[in-house]
Amino acid sequence: MKRLFILVLVFAVSALGAERVSAQGGFGGVHAASEFTSNGNLLMIGGGGAWVINSNFYIGGAGYGSANSVYSVSGELNSLGYGGFMFGYFNEVKESIRVGGDVLTGSGGYAMDDVEEDFFFIEPNVKVWYSINKIMHLSAGLYYRIAYLNADAVLNEQDLNNFGIKLSLNFGKL
Repeated sequence: MKRLFILVLVFAVSALGAERVSAQGGFGGVHAASEFTSNGNLLMIGGGGAWVINSNFYIGGAGYGSANSVYSVSGELNSLGYGGFMFGYFNEVKESIRVGGDVLTGSGGYAMDDVEEDFFFIEPNVKVWYSINKIMHLSAGLYYRIAYLNADAVLNEQDLNNFGIKLSLNFGKL
């Protein structure tokens, strides 16, 4: 985790030290996601925001919480929440369409029956943005969360390592 933080810090400093640093603004909004677990769909609600650097890179954060519970082999997953640092890249392919991706990394926790435990995660995302107007942007993406649990965790990593789709409504300047 320490190496990842150093890598992110180097990325941020190099982006800020680039020859053409022109902040284009930032964006933030609400997000809804659906994860495809082996025992059903898990609905996640959250939000996030970022600062846009050099018209293509962004640095920010996001967080999510489960809106329903699902059953696993280990029991009922009552709640799940996570959030962290996000950095990404997008490129404009048409006047109002952008494609790109980001990585969200941080920590979270879950509750299962009477047990609450923490975990770390890395979540790569591939996204498409559609600009409705200058300040409203819809995005859709596909992600995969890779969770790192304690050795004595109630859940196994496969219960939290899930593919999902994410829809976002963001406001701001991309």
